[in-house]
Amino acid sequence: MIIDDDGPFREILEAVLADAGFETFVAANGTDGLNLVASEQPDLVLLDLRMPDMEGLEVLQRVKSTLPEIAVVMMTAFGSIKTAVDAIRQGAFDFLTKPFDLEELKNTIGNALALQTLSRENRALRSLLRQQTLDFPDITGLSPRIREVFSVMKRVSHHDVTVLITGESGTGKELVARALHRHSGRSEGPFVAVNCAALSETLLESELFGHEKGAFTGATGTRPGRFELAQGGTLFLDEVGDMSPLMQAKLLRVLQEGEFERVGGSRSIKTDIRLVAATNKNLPSEVASHRFREDLYYRLNVVTLSLPPLRERRDDIPLLVDRFLQEFGKKYHRLVETATPEAMACLKVYPWPGNVRELKHSIEQAVLLGEGPELTLAHLPSELVEKSDPKLSAAPGPKDLDAVEARHILGVLRQCGWNRNRASEVLGLHRNTLREKIRRFGLGPDSAA
Repeated sequence: MIIDDDGPFREILEAVLADAGFETFVAANGTDGLNLVASEQPDLVLLDLRMPDMEGLEVLQRVKSTLPEIAVVMMTAFGSIKTAVDAIRQGAFDFLTKPFDLEELKNTIGNALALQTLSRENRALRSLLRQQTLDFPDITGLSPRIREVFSVMKRVSHHDVTVLITGESGTGKELVARALHRHSGRSEGPFVAVNCAALSETLLESELFGHEKGAFTGATGTRPGRFELAQGGTLFLDEVGDMSPLMQAKLLRVLQEGEFERVGGSRSIKTDIRLVAATNKNLPSEVASHRFREDLYYRLNVVTLSLPPLRERRDDIPLLVDRFLQEFGKKYHRLVETATPEAMACLKVYPWPGNVRELKHSIEQAVLLGEGPELTLAHLPSELVEKSDPKLSAAPGPKDLDAVEARHILGVLRQCGWNRNRASEVLGLHRNTLREKIRRFGLGPDSAA
């Protein structure tokens, strides 16, 4: 949208922008321009500062008050620093003084539209993340792989079917099991978890089914097992692939008949549970090798949820880092707002053999031992930095990192027309933090790139 009372100038701009592939609308005064903006809702407005019926700053205020997402570039033949500052403060993206170079105009428009696209994408991501957080508050991610997991979870959580969760250690299998429980019809009942790999065969049997007094040495009283404790709720069997053949047979019998006896007892106890199992093993391979019962595998594998390793959902790492920074910042009473670009680059390329659990522990250590409002390379475990990139292991000095950060901030500030509020949003920094960095690095409109 071009709003300017200079007819010949309007025509030149319209022709240049049409040749550049833009669809353009024109208005000769502020009143007509506001009406067209309301009806057409353009992506960007080129707005003259001085017009006979209405000042450009008034038009700017009214556009931004009703349609704040529209980018506005002010134009005037009577430029002044004060006027430019007023325009930027009121939401203008940039301020051009006539006559200006048409290439400069195209670059300004391109930068404004690029920032607008970025803002829209960020809003869409935040909206999706808010929706995901409402559904599954303990699980963070927007990558395609994790969204597939959410989709299956939504479809099966309300149905009383057995779910088998597969994935490497540290991918969040118990978090998913708890989320399924919270969204099920059994959410008011208990959630009971058992790690099948942590107990011997004898202890696991007693732990699952309970025992009667005198059933074995040390059984001084009757004790209910996890199947009883989970009645009306969910029983989560973690690392079910590590069960011994005997325990596999006993579990299969319970699933088939819906009842069990305590160790040393003869009275059958009916089960009323929803079973969720998890394993980091490849159960089809275990079945083929005769280490896991095929009939039990099919009993457990009614619905499978396969959790991706963190290295296959790297786009989620910034979201996870942000979540853990907030979590451990509250826990240890430290304000760590963000990770530096260098630290985030390191976190995104590291292979994460321990998956989300390893990332969480690394961020906790960094928050606990680090200093300042940012997580930097120096705060991360040294072995993590060394395995991420040999170049990073050379441990660049603070001055080198400051120079990189200063250039990055300066570029964003220029792209945002030195609008600090807009730049802080793009950088992911609090306004006070950005102000301090501008002061510390001595940044200004005339700073060298």
